[in-house]
Amino acid sequence: MKSTSKIIGGIALVAFGIVWALELLNVIHISLEGWWTLFIIVPCFVNIFSDRHKAGAVIGFGIGILLLLAARNVILWDDIWKYMICLVAVVWGVAMLFFNKKNSCCHCHTVSEEKTIVVDGNKMHRIDVSFSKQNYSYSGQRFEGAEVHTSFGAASLDLRDADIMDGAVITLDCSFGGVEICVDKDIYVKNDIDSTFAGVECKCNTQQAAGAKTLCIKGHCNFGGVEIK
Repeated sequence: MKSTSKIIGGIALVAFGIVWALELLNVIHISLEGWWTLFIIVPCFVNIFSDRHKAGAVIGFGIGILLLLAARNVILWDDIWKYMICLVAVVWGVAMLFFNKKNSCCHCHTVSEEKTIVVDGNKMHRIDVSFSKQNYSYSGQRFEGAEVHTSFGAASLDLRDADIMDGAVITLDCSFGGVEICVDKDIYVKNDIDSTFAGVECKCNTQQAAGAKTLCIKGHCNFGGVEIK
């Protein structure tokens, strides 16, 4: 997939460069109005073939097309947000029709079944959820941190009775999805999540006490929700 994305991106850039050069030489005459939208359209189009979270790439590609149409006065700028809502509704609806049936069962994963990466010497669990819901339990396990990516899906992390490393970090990248994190009451949770058109609800311990372990949760949530309890 990576080689395919490079080929597609390379062809797109070469074609753009040649067309623009021919326009500058007056060999051809085309309107380049709205050319800046290609910096949105091309990367998103490439990511459709290479990125795991294809829904985000599809939405980004569609938004780029809408901006191009608005720049060329095909649609009104005042109405562009309405078309964006239609785009999101269609993508979400397609996901529900063709993906949720396949992934309707909620699976509970153990630590050994997950992908892990090492960051600053810490073993980080890598969680990717798209068009489904997944549960992860760490009871009785050592937890040093995690990177959680959700797109049109939901992830649940149960950290109750887990051996949480003091200062462990969970990094969230949530788009059109949800994340639920359950922790013991004696864990101090530092909430540093940025949200856009999303809700972040923290029902856990947010008052640091002497000797209490700290769990930092940070990242971004767009058009979704995060619940920490």
